[in-house]
Amino acid sequence: MRIIAGIAKGKKLLAPAGNEITRPTADKVREAIFGSIQFEIANSSVLDLFAGSGALGIEALSRQAANAVFVDQSKEAITVIHKNLENTGMRNKAEVLHMDFHRALSKLQNRFDFIFLDPPYKAKLYQPAMQLIRQRALLAENGLLIIEHDGNTNFDGENVLKIKQYGKTFVTYIGGMQR
Repeated sequence: MRIIAGIAKGKKLLAPAGNEITRPTADKVREAIFGSIQFEIANSSVLDLFAGSGALGIEALSRQAANAVFVDQSKEAITVIHKNLENTGMRNKAEVLHMDFHRALSKLQNRFDFIFLDPPYKAKLYQPAMQLIRQRALLAENGLLIIEHDGNTNFDGENVLKIKQYGKTFVTYIGGMQR
């Protein structure tokens, strides 16, 4: 796994080892996601929820996002995120929260232009996380929620802008999550 573009291009990223729950976002999927938002990412505020290795948030920072908040409840993931931020030189633009998503979303005060949501597929955390994001108005007015999921998950009733498939991985883009 590596940073695809930007100021940290080519830097290798670590991933939490031996964890069946963590599935780092594949380079080709990250490349597709960031290709679709490349002109909006500069100076944006990013939330990487269920961050794992932090690859999505660090890729955003490499591409000139103003700041990123990383959230994960796994101690091993938090250690890896800190190492990846140091290795890529992005530590000064990041905040790392070692807590579950409920506590983190309840604590956060700022609004984000991009929220990356990539929980363990089978944990059924999509809807509870989205509900808290909506209740707390954490997504900026023109913000985008980018969700990585499997084919068994759908987002009926949401403002789905597009869905892309990369092998067994799906990425859904949701906008306009107002209360």
